[in-house]
Amino acid sequence: MWHSVCLCAPTMMRGLVVGLALVATLGGVATASPLKIRNGSAVRVALEGKREPGIGLRPRTGGWQLELASLPGAVADVFDVTEGASASKWTVQVEDGVVFFDMETFIPGHAYRVLVRHGAEAIGTTLVYLYPPTVAARHKVTFDDSEAGGNASDEPATIKKPSL
Repeated sequence: MWHSVCLCAPTMMRGLVVGLALVATLGGVATASPLKIRNGSAVRVALEGKREPGIGLRPRTGGWQLELASLPGAVADVFDVTEGASASKWTVQVEDGVVFFDMETFIPGHAYRVLVRHGAEAIGTTLVYLYPPTVAARHKVTFDDSEAGGNASDEPATIKKPSL
């Protein structure tokens, strides 16, 4: 019996450490103040049956940019909070006050909780929605009588019904 407790202790310890890290991270989200955003549009994102205020970002070349005040040495922890999506987390460098969401990593139409921090200190948090890229421009389609095939009269052709 003692032997089985000793084998479980490292696993339990790892679980305890992971649990404490998760509580510390989520606790930081709750206590961090809202970020001051320089771009995007105000949106309401539905999360777990509630609507939360957030920022909607339109795609640019290669991805989406979240523009913040200059925060030297800051990093952003980005959590996918979209319902039904796997709970993924990324750490993105804040460069010249910009958090860049590239199209290879981040999914259009998803919502992300962004926690900006400097070291272990939480600076601020926001909810970001990534708008999908717009579909190519609509085109009007016209058909000429010459392309329609069949007879040149305005009446449809009559086809005899086969016998049974």
